[in-house]
Amino acid sequence: MAKPKVIPEVTVFAAKRGFVRTFTQSLATSLLIPAGVTFVFTQDALLAAAIGAAGMIVGASINATQSFLDIVSKGVPDDYQVGEEARRGKYAAE
Repeated sequence: MAKPKVIPEVTVFAAKRGFVRTFTQSLATSLLIPAGVTFVFTQDALLAAAIGAAGMIVGASINATQSFLDIVSKGVPDDYQVGEEARRGKYAAE
């Protein structure tokens, strides 16, 4: 007899999807603030680039982890629900 899962597979899949989506969106938007603030205070472009890159990775990881845990705790959001067309195998617009 198989053990019942604490977190359903559908929820885990949606949480992983949310993690990747949030991570990539955060990477695209989080370089400017840490790099800009560092450059303003130090006037060192190389240090600013390094701090910006580190801040980008750390910020994106924190945001993505929060997204993953939010979906696991609250369930699959409406945006991630499988629609009727997806159930029929129609993923592309005709």
